[in-house]
Amino acid sequence: MAPAAPQHILIIGGGICGVSTAYFLATHSARLSSTKITLLEGTKIAAAASGYSGGFLAKDWHGSATADLSAMSYDLHADLAKQFNGKDEWGYRTVDTLSIETDATRKSKKPSPLPWLADGLVHSSRSLGSHSTTAQVHPRLFTEFFTKKFLEQPSTEVKIGTATSLTLDNTNQSPKSVNYTKENGEKEEIEIDQLVIAAGPWTGKLSEQLLGNKVGSKLGVQGHRAHSIVLKTQQQLSATCLFTSMTMVDGSAGEPEVYARPDGTTYICGAGDDEPLPPTAAEVSPSQSAIKKLHKQAQALSSVFTPEEKVEIVAEQACFLPIADRGRPLVGKVRGVEGVYVGSGLSCWGITQGPGTGKVLSELILEGKAKSADISKLAP
Repeated sequence: MAPAAPQHILIIGGGICGVSTAYFLATHSARLSSTKITLLEGTKIAAAASGYSGGFLAKDWHGSATADLSAMSYDLHADLAKQFNGKDEWGYRTVDTLSIETDATRKSKKPSPLPWLADGLVHSSRSLGSHSTTAQVHPRLFTEFFTKKFLEQPSTEVKIGTATSLTLDNTNQSPKSVNYTKENGEKEEIEIDQLVIAAGPWTGKLSEQLLGNKVGSKLGVQGHRAHSIVLKTQQQLSATCLFTSMTMVDGSAGEPEVYARPDGTTYICGAGDDEPLPPTAAEVSPSQSAIKKLHKQAQALSSVFTPEEKVEIVAEQACFLPIADRGRPLVGKVRGVEGVYVGSGLSCWGITQGPGTGKVLSELILEGKAKSADISKLAP
């Protein structure tokens, strides 16, 4: 039996999980037009990892707990790209994916696997994925696009503000209202009857604040800082994503990931560290030494990334990946309360799994069970 129609669903978090949940709720056939849906975001849409990650998608690289969700979500990415011209709107395309080992301390006799990689540098290379199993999107453009699509539906809105407290109904322990602080410091209360927490690396802290220690502590999610640079090259690179293991001239090692994008830019990431998570996404900033290291690695990989070949630096940035304390994502209905759901802790697979997470959460809320993928091992 389908659950009673919600009056007002509040989703906290304007990243790919929150936005996908909002979009799939708003467009679900079981949704009544009278059901109001509000997305509450603390900084701006795609302010954290959904705005600054690489957007690499893989269909079958996942452990048993997330394999079904990942495969469904990967196919969903392809369907959405077909439906809404994702190729032009958010840079969707399928890619070849390679693992390469480089060593600048000794010359390789093997031919370079790609024309833009330096000769004599690559000692081994193997395929990790093909155009049928790996793809990419520009995550910020994807998240912004589906925010726009969400807002085209009736009774939908986006509010900018920080949730501070949740009031539960005494009779059935379901959400009654959420208090939040607006950008200008004003406080406001929203009456709700369903809540989705999709606050990325801030999920753990927020869950304890809203749900108390007994329930909230089971939703532990922390942040791990990762760095990236975006470079615009003079030549258009092939539709390839690289996972590298590099030995530099000085003997130092690195494992940057390199994603050539269709807009002529290349996204290069790595150099993670243990910097503590700041209170908001607006306060995230990169370590200059980590950025410098990524530039050095990029230039050692190919001359196309050097100033001599007129490379243009588009961005130098950082974001915090949401890592669940228990080692696997939290997707489903929160136990110990009624009408509260979570979609978080997707680590580096948030962009692959984000749309699928939104779809299964919309099914759980409006139909009473997840139908599109098996998320039984992800229940919070």
